[in-house]
Amino acid sequence: MEFDNIYQTNEVKLTNDKHCNSIVKKHFYNIDILRFIFAIAIFLHHYCNKYRFGAFGESFNYLMINTSSNSIAVQYFFIIAGFFLAYTFDEKISVIDFIKKKIIRLWPLVAFAVFFYFLANIFGIIDNFKFYENILALFFLENIGITLEWGNVKHDWFISVLFFISIFYFYIFKYFKKTSYNFFIPILVLLSYTFLVHTTNGAINGHLKTFNNILTLGVIQGLAGMGLGYLTHEFYKYIISQPFVNSIKSISFYTIIESYLLGFIIYASVFHNIPFNNKIILIIAFSILLLTFILKRGIISRLLDNKFSTILGNYVFALYMTHGFLWNVFYHFGIKDNKEICIAHPYVSIFVCFIICFLFAVFTYHCVEVPAGNFLKKKLFPINA
Repeated sequence: MEFDNIYQTNEVKLTNDKHCNSIVKKHFYNIDILRFIFAIAIFLHHYCNKYRFGAFGESFNYLMINTSSNSIAVQYFFIIAGFFLAYTFDEKISVIDFIKKKIIRLWPLVAFAVFFYFLANIFGIIDNFKFYENILALFFLENIGITLEWGNVKHDWFISVLFFISIFYFYIFKYFKKTSYNFFIPILVLLSYTFLVHTTNGAINGHLKTFNNILTLGVIQGLAGMGLGYLTHEFYKYIISQPFVNSIKSISFYTIIESYLLGFIIYASVFHNIPFNNKIILIIAFSILLLTFILKRGIISRLLDNKFSTILGNYVFALYMTHGFLWNVFYHFGIKDNKEICIAHPYVSIFVCFIICFLFAVFTYHCVEVPAGNFLKKKLFPINA
């Protein structure tokens, strides 16, 4: 959100073998700040819609319109996950151990979010706790095609897709020849994005809706995004294998690209709904931005490559998993009886809500995510622990 070692921003020394990686790790701090920025985009998308702040009158209409495309940020997280899945791949890890690691990283906060909705139901903050749907969510089954509706943690659909698509690509990397999957992954990515563009009229969104009652749009998003992340990784390997002169000219070139792409993507997928209705342009732009940030050849990517970026990045997963519940609490205790204040000061109300969510994410990271992850690690990997 690391969402697993899903967003593991650990640089791994590359080798020339067919599976591409060894295990010398170094942190990519600048990717953490990208994750934090686009976590804010998702936050704004969920809060500035017609079911929440957007229902409070014309004062929120502008925000609702200009954050309506922010869901595209989920694709950015899929791309990041695909990149680092390939970049940190270790063929010595078994599929079972890989699944265990995903459970250790993802399950604690899924369970924590479901538990808080359960408490909210007991105390009357919500009145529709979805018992059976939430059980499916605890098994990462919420959006892979065998459910008819979400549980209470609606944005958990991303986690279920990420869990199974990560396993799918890991299995391919481990048991297929590189020449084989270098052929069919680009085809899979192209077909997936083609389907998404035409099915969603360029919005590239959708979750539970299925294709011929088999694949959900969420699963297709995961296949497309993580596959594109892998292809971005292959471009990265090729670029770093070529000679590079660290001159003022080359630094200026990369800085211009980084500055333009970062500004364009933030503007177009966080604060403004661009008139061009095919969001595939944003996905292409983000893939190039990710590539330039990983290369760290421009001034922007170097400046953002600092430990403060990682401090913010640590809280992304917790922010993502808990902000929906916090919205219900914020609405119940702060907004329901004070709608006039929210309508009069929309930016202040959203800022206050975000600060509350962020502080709760900090608490959740330190008091739930890390301790629970360490506990599960000792149980699932007792020898290593």
